Amino acid sequence: MPEWFETTVIIAFAIAAVFFFAKYRETAAALHECERMKNRLSNDLDRYRDMPRLRALRDALVCADSLPVDDDGREHLLLRDGELQLHHLTLRRQCNAVGEGEEVSYTKNGEEVVLEELE
Repeated sequence: MPEWFETTVIIAFAIAAVFFFAKYRETAAALHECERMKNRLSNDLDRYRDMPRLRALRDALVCADSLPVDDDGREHLLLRDGELQLHHLTLRRQCNAVGEGEEVSYTKNGEEVVLEELE
């Protein structure tokens, strides 16, 4: 086999190897991005999975006579946290209607803080 043919074949294989590794890196980067997006969307779905429970809690706290009340006037509620641990909440309700445009504030560490609405 002539020497120039061997050199041409070696150069062709080297160029093919460079293109192969470039395509491999591009595919690996795309797979990594796909995994990252899948994890992010999965975390978003986990966050929004509790929305019906949060809406039910909001409705129970805002509506009248939705939660069980004991003889002392305290309301009782069972909730699960992020680790699905069950917690018993005892509430003494004081509910005030807020007009449109009014700001509600509370005192924390001696200074007044404006309360933000839950979205």
